[in-house]
Amino acid sequence: MNGSLQESWDYLAEEIWQPLAEFSSSEDTSPPGLFSDLFAAADEFLSPRPAESELEEAHNDPVRAKERFFALKGTDFTAEFAIVLFLEEAHRVVLDYDILGYENYYRGLLSDALRKFNLRYRLDEPFALRFMLPGSFNNLYGELQRLNIGSAYLCGLLIDFEKAFDRYVRTEDETDLKTCIGNASKYVEGLAVVTCGKSGSLGDLCKEIDEWPHGAVQAALRNLYGFCSDYPGIRHAGNPQGQKRLLDKRDSVAINVALLALAAYLGGGMDQESMLCPACSAIEF
Repeated sequence: MNGSLQESWDYLAEEIWQPLAEFSSSEDTSPPGLFSDLFAAADEFLSPRPAESELEEAHNDPVRAKERFFALKGTDFTAEFAIVLFLEEAHRVVLDYDILGYENYYRGLLSDALRKFNLRYRLDEPFALRFMLPGSFNNLYGELQRLNIGSAYLCGLLIDFEKAFDRYVRTEDETDLKTCIGNASKYVEGLAVVTCGKSGSLGDLCKEIDEWPHGAVQAALRNLYGFCSDYPGIRHAGNPQGQKRLLDKRDSVAINVALLALAAYLGGGMDQESMLCPACSAIEF
């Protein structure tokens, strides 16, 4: 599972919709027309949209509405973000019933599902699903892996980094951290080599790329490369006079993430839309 709602949709029947239909309190129970209303709410977010006859049938037959709703797949929605909008619309459906405790129950079911499946969203007040930055970085990492397909050179460099990172997590040894950061910089350098079509150091190849929004961004990656080259033991013997402290856990996250994040400017053919919430731009607000 890649953390997207489209990939997780099939699991939501058991985690959200069936429990919502079975809601019962001392004062009230779930409305019999729940799935008729949910199917109608999903209508504008589906592609192709249900025919009028299907909507009418679902409106008049709650059993058939449940069958049609449970038959929906994540890919039946126009985009990932269409599911976000539907889940928010479903909240309005639940709220309109004015059943004591029902809205909080739906909110709790959705929150639990987001955590259980490690989805890239947070449920905020009053009721809004927020796509989080870690999700975008995960998408970027997926794009880098996609670019590696067909390139044993890049694939090998990224695998070297991943193995080194895994080893550092297990040992928390500074030597392993140096190897990990060094391998991250080598992968980014390799990506620059492929992008530019010629060999060279990452610092030099940065000058050949014109995708930077500002010179300071280019300088940021060149400075990171300079750190990797100058800090003792990462890529070279380095300069002990420039070392201010030993590397620690902060560096394992901050430096590796910074290197791989800035790789977004190096990969030719990278799908920029997929770095954000997949296909968000397909939805009109």
